[in-house]
Amino acid sequence: MNLLKQQIILMQLLDKAKKRTKNGELIHELDELILEISQYETMEMVIKKINKKLAHWEQSSDAKEVVSFLKSKHIYRMLYRHPKFKGQENENDILRTLLKNGYIGIGISVLIIAVFATTMLLGAPFWITAITSGLFIGSSIYLTTLAYGVINDLFATHFNLAYFLLGHQPQQKSMLRTNDKIAQGFAWGVAATFGLGVLGAIVVTVIATVIAFFVPMATFILPAVVVGILAVTVGAEIFARFIKNKLKKSEDDLGVGSNEYQRAGLEFMSPTKNDQAAWYGNGYRNGFGFFGVPFIFIAAVVALIVLSGVSMFLPPILFVSPLIAVILPAVVLLAIATFMVVGGIYTYVNRERHVDDRCNLNFEHEEVNYDLYLDEDQPYANRLLEKAKASENNMIKTSALRFFSAGNSTNTDSLDDNEEQHLNGQVILS
Repeated sequence: MNLLKQQIILMQLLDKAKKRTKNGELIHELDELILEISQYETMEMVIKKINKKLAHWEQSSDAKEVVSFLKSKHIYRMLYRHPKFKGQENENDILRTLLKNGYIGIGISVLIIAVFATTMLLGAPFWITAITSGLFIGSSIYLTTLAYGVINDLFATHFNLAYFLLGHQPQQKSMLRTNDKIAQGFAWGVAATFGLGVLGAIVVTVIATVIAFFVPMATFILPAVVVGILAVTVGAEIFARFIKNKLKKSEDDLGVGSNEYQRAGLEFMSPTKNDQAAWYGNGYRNGFGFFGVPFIFIAAVVALIVLSGVSMFLPPILFVSPLIAVILPAVVLLAIATFMVVGGIYTYVNRERHVDDRCNLNFEHEEVNYDLYLDEDQPYANRLLEKAKASENNMIKTSALRFFSAGNSTNTDSLDDNEEQHLNGQVILS
């Protein structure tokens, strides 16, 4: 695609964006960007410059109207429909295996919950109820661990998506091809906590089963354990924000990425100090969780042992009521399992979904395409070219006259400024 044509389209959009702000510094910044774009010799240079500016403007309250205007003109689609970074995957990635096993474990947990509820409500030999009670409590630990991982990572993908899109440990590359934040959150949440969940479930199952042979189990505390886990996710979010705010004020260079693949991708996807501070914030978030979750589980096991041991001193209804001892805990865990299954289905369906965003990976082509994507926006782009000949900005006007004097032309109907035009089924605002 013609380099000059693409430069004019982008310069016109940026020039129009100036009308959406009264901030003199921002207007000057837009004028400087237009000038720089006109002087670049490749679209790669143009894209990288605009990408960095957009990253800064997204985080500035003064540029909110400018960013909203550019989004309404589909500049993100033009810039990022062709992903600007070549994605890489590890062969036989252990994370995908952990993800698969994580959902197998969820299926097993659902069966255990069903068996527990059936044996407790319909009646079964004592030894069977003791075993199913232990398995039920173990499955609760497994499900709540994975639920913590997912909820935590759903917060984290919205905090800094590139942390997951590119991986963050030295041996990691991309696990999923999609840049859908929800899909990434579910996948990473399950894969990252599967091992911890299995270990915790085994330990707690053994302890709970032994206790169940001697005293009634205090299963009524399980909803409280879920609340405790949710509290850890909130604490992790607060801690991540604290770290981010602290680091972005630092004068030190924040070197992000744990391998060359990650560093190269983050240079494009997280080019600002704010982005890089958020990347580190996610790392500290994970550390907070891996200390906080075991603490909650240890507290839960201690409470389970103590409350079960002193059951004779507690109200009998806590242990014999089907609603309190069986139905309520089972419903809470089934709700968690349903949440996880729905998220798993969403992740599978959207595992290669593309969102027009700077955090995006190219897996389809050998080379990155830096040209603008204009398929849906060609009529509007043509009109921008036509109007550039009469632009008040001399740089844009000169570029347009040079473009048309070279024999180039456009075909589009006249569009009046400030009118809504319907092109290709879309509303385009001039």
